[in-house]
Amino acid sequence: MQVLFGIIYHFIGGFASGSFYIPYKKVRGWSWESYWIVGGIFSWLIVPPLAAYLTIPGFTEIIRQTDSSIIGATYMFGLLWGIGGLTYGLGVRYLGVSLGSSIILGLCMVFGALIPSMYYNFSRL
Repeated sequence: MQVLFGIIYHFIGGFASGSFYIPYKKVRGWSWESYWIVGGIFSWLIVPPLAAYLTIPGFTEIIRQTDSSIIGATYMFGLLWGIGGLTYGLGVRYLGVSLGSSIILGLCMVFGALIPSMYYNFSRL
């Protein structure tokens, strides 16, 4: 049964990822910043808390009981993730999809390998 749920969740994720840009065909006259911010507001601020509230029993109580430092760190890392998404979009815009994606993903691999290693080695000192 767990395997079936995994397949269903992958299907839902693939469908959501593949259909993300469908509404953008209707707003071709808008600047890219405008439709990215509209998409961002829904996909980062509105839908995740709503989905969590609808699917996790006691979600609001869990959030209330969470330490404020954890909530603050979560918001900080979310902000950094958003900045990363924005810079990815700019990189693809100015470098093209092929070159932009290869350079950006290469940088992600480099930093993804180095930063955790540096963090854990500095924390041992």
